[in-house]
Amino acid sequence: MWGNVPPAPSQEFAATYGLGDKSFAYRVNGLAIQNLGDTGGRITALKDYNYERLAKWFFLEDSLDPHSEYIPYLAGYYFSATQNPKEYAPVLDYLALIGNRSDGEKWRWLAQAVYIARFLMDDMDKSLELANLLAQTKSENVPSWTRQMPAFVMTAKGDKDAAYALFLEILKSSASTMHPNEINSMKIYICTRILDAQDAAKNTLCQDIK
Repeated sequence: MWGNVPPAPSQEFAATYGLGDKSFAYRVNGLAIQNLGDTGGRITALKDYNYERLAKWFFLEDSLDPHSEYIPYLAGYYFSATQNPKEYAPVLDYLALIGNRSDGEKWRWLAQAVYIARFLMDDMDKSLELANLLAQTKSENVPSWTRQMPAFVMTAKGDKDAAYALFLEILKSSASTMHPNEINSMKIYICTRILDAQDAAKNTLCQDIK
């Protein structure tokens, strides 16, 4: 088994790992990726992996099977536990690609990318970029908080005026289709996290919180 991360083959060659069967090749490659550096009594720290090469393997696997959740789980949860989060950056583009798809609940991978960029990598600009993509997702039955995600990141960045404006826009355009609990939750966030106590006391929005 590989000691670290070898270069990913071309898409044309990748299917040969499964004797021409793309689905089988996807699983063979996935098992190999899952066990990189952890065979024969060896244990490789996640910080020692080559994340640029890993990202290329993830993209390659997507070309073999764009529907399976196996590789996204490895990318989004296992490999994101690296002790050196800054090295993880190339994988964010893979999660963004997966999460931008409208089928199923793929948007969850984009949400995971927002979380990783913000809380693990401390890259607020990248987190906001991904949050904006998440807010625009066309997936069916996507929860309303995905549209609010950019405002959460803006607040954390200190851009509270922009966050406040975005929340107001969401309330104006979507309040009629939102559950009252969601509306109330947004108001609480505005009045306790975005506005200071003095401004909240003067804001009519904060006077009818239930």
